[in-house]
Amino acid sequence: MDTDIFRIAAIGLCGVILSSIVKGYKPEFATYVIITTVMVIFIIVIYKLTYVFEFLGEIYNQLSYGRNFFPIILKVLAVAYIADFTAQICRDSGEAAIAGKVELAGKVMIFYLAIPIIMAIMELLNYILTG
Repeated sequence: MDTDIFRIAAIGLCGVILSSIVKGYKPEFATYVIITTVMVIFIIVIYKLTYVFEFLGEIYNQLSYGRNFFPIILKVLAVAYIADFTAQICRDSGEAAIAGKVELAGKVMIFYLAIPIIMAIMELLNYILTG
């Protein structure tokens, strides 16, 4: 069993406890503790993502159809995770308005990245319907 989830949980709990303690003395520094904790967790997760990308690379090399869409799907997933992660940090910092704008920007970027796939689907439908 991979123990990284225990390490992440421990870091998260330590961050929460430390943030609560700091909040009692210097409330303005509690946000920095939270952001630091989140960034440490993010670095651990990024390290694990290298294995995921190696796996996806193997799948990509085995594809015979749809190779053009695979990088687009990966970019869409990356934008979704980054936007969600950033919005959560903003909300935790009490900046819900900024979090909402980050989420909106993520949605717009996903739509922009998906345009080639939408066009391919439209072309396929047109080909099927016009025969």
